[in-house]
Amino acid sequence: MFKKLIKTKLLRYQIEFAESEKSLKINLGLSQVIIVIFSEDNKIGISDKLNRWNALTGIWEMSLKSAIIFVSCSNLALWILSLIALSILKLQLIYFEIVTMILIASIGYSIFWFNYYQIKFENFKATLINWLDEISLK
Repeated sequence: MFKKLIKTKLLRYQIEFAESEKSLKINLGLSQVIIVIFSEDNKIGISDKLNRWNALTGIWEMSLKSAIIFVSCSNLALWILSLIALSILKLQLIYFEIVTMILIASIGYSIFWFNYYQIKFENFKATLINWLDEISLK
C-alpha cells in the first residue's frame, strides 16, 4: 500500500527511481541514492548510499556515515604521511605550512560535500515522512 502511493508521488514529481520487490531506490542526483525498504509488517526503513564517482568518496561506493569516516581518516593519514616525508627530506618550514594548508582545504571540501549530501538526504527523508503521514490520514 505505502509503496504504491510513494511511487505515485515520485512519478507525479518526476523523480527517478528503481523498483524491486521490497524496496525503492530513489535517485537524488550527484550519485546519491535513497533506499526505501518496505517490510511485511508495514514498517519502512530509509537509508542512503553514495554511488561510485561522487564528490565525497570518489570511486568508492558507501553510505554517507561511512563516507565521512573514510574521508576523515584518509585526510589524516595523508597529512601524517606528508609530514613524515617532509621530515625525512628535511625540507624547510614553508613546505609544512603548504601541506597543512592543503589539509585544511581538503577538510573544508569534505565538510561542504558531506553537508550537501546530508541536507539532501534529510530533506527528502522529511518529504517521504510527510507523504506517509498524508497516506495515513486518508
